Amino acid sequence: MSRLAYRRRLAVAVTALATLAVGACSGDAAGDPSAATGEIDPSAVLRVTASSPFQNLDPAQLAPGGYPYLTLIYDRLTMVDAKDNIVPGLATSWTFAADGSYLELALRNDVTFHDGTPFDANAVKVNIERGQTLPASTVKQDLADITGVTVVDAHTARLNLKPGAGAVLPSALATAAGMMVSPKAIADGVNLKLAPGNAGSGPYVATEFVPNEKYVVKRATGTYWDPNAGRLAGMEITRVPQGATRINGVINGQTDLSFVSSANEIIEARQLGQAGQLKVTTRPFRNVLGILLRANKGDLKDKRVREAIARSVDPAAIKALFADTCTPTRSIYPGSPWEDPAAKYPYEFDLAKAKALIAEVGGAKVSISFSAGTNTEQPATAVQAAMSQAGINATLNPTPNSETEARFIAGDFELEVSNTFNPRIDPAGTVNNYLTGNYKLATDPEAIAPIAAKAADPRSSVEERAKQYHQLWDQLFSEAWFIPICNLTNATVASPKVVGAEQLPWTNLGLFDLRTVAMTKR
Repeated sequence: MSRLAYRRRLAVAVTALATLAVGACSGDAAGDPSAATGEIDPSAVLRVTASSPFQNLDPAQLAPGGYPYLTLIYDRLTMVDAKDNIVPGLATSWTFAADGSYLELALRNDVTFHDGTPFDANAVKVNIERGQTLPASTVKQDLADITGVTVVDAHTARLNLKPGAGAVLPSALATAAGMMVSPKAIADGVNLKLAPGNAGSGPYVATEFVPNEKYVVKRATGTYWDPNAGRLAGMEITRVPQGATRINGVINGQTDLSFVSSANEIIEARQLGQAGQLKVTTRPFRNVLGILLRANKGDLKDKRVREAIARSVDPAAIKALFADTCTPTRSIYPGSPWEDPAAKYPYEFDLAKAKALIAEVGGAKVSISFSAGTNTEQPATAVQAAMSQAGINATLNPTPNSETEARFIAGDFELEVSNTFNPRIDPAGTVNNYLTGNYKLATDPEAIAPIAAKAADPRSSVEERAKQYHQLWDQLFSEAWFIPICNLTNATVASPKVVGAEQLPWTNLGLFDLRTVAMTKR
């Protein structure tokens, strides 16, 4: 295959996936979310409240949910726009070798880290090697397909790949895995977790950081390479777990920007937007609210118990808890080439069948973990009631939001009601993170490894790769490693002075990328 043909094939894949993202996640804007009138105020400080935890500022050692905060201080090799398209960042373009042996990145030549170190191909090499070798690295899985980095020249880096692997990298490098830290800061042992100082090249510099409480940044000195970013004097981000408190802060003028996803707050936000009091944009989550199961723990080892749990849960009942803000789904890639249109979810709601299965196994006991005070609390309670009706001894285990995902990943929980199943832009990332990697939902990863490997080959067409993913999703659902329920809705709520809040990347994940937000003087 010629390189041109391969580029065209890759472009088709990206375009197809971007189309999926738009179809699955395009939202409605209540009121008029267009840019505020008035002159941009470069002296403004944006006050933000959010529920996502921020435990440290080291991109290679982040806890789940932490990476949106780091986009302010670190640039990434690639980025994702508001429509989930992969777009240039520090890498202006990227090309796979025709034989799939490497991914070559053309790099910007006008970027300097804030400590004075030039950004170049050597910086890419240092950061990727650090992410792969750091004992506590949380990006190892995203970089696992890379066997080494070749510095072709100062502004060209070649990521050498494992045979038949690497299709996920253009999208993976838009996350923490692609964030670049100054090689000098790394060599000097700068405390990247708590006080990174000038270690980044992003539009802002961190000036204050209290884990899970407060995060303050100021605009970096000098001219930033992206004129659409860094238009504020700074930001003050405060973690506020309670959705009602967050929305009240915007209403009362104590906060300029926040995000809510519980039904009551979504409805209230829409009303405020329609009344013209606030700027409100709603968008369905790409994340799927559902049940994560450890199929190798306790009574969940019996597939009949897992099937009974799946059949006991009625998505329509969960939807009723959220008014019209939770759309039932039995898919993770609806309307996409990555989803088999002929596939049917194997365990639709059937309480009688669920009861019969539990009676057949002689009863079952399970603990339901969830993040207390979040939009998973109501569904968890409803899931417990449903399981109890099926004869399952189900107890609730509320845990702090800042701990829940890390503890499930560590194997502490047997079952979790969660809104963190995030179908990645490239499905290889979904498999790597949830089936075989961090979450390890697949009880026997080696059994699905050949299919996953074939699906992740960058030399293959979308159609060829999709056939493999169809098999993997079938196994994910038939083995009841994950039970999909619905897609919740997220609302971005902002004061009339905020500019650009309606086009934030990642809000369909309940996250955000604030680097381009600005404010007007009036």
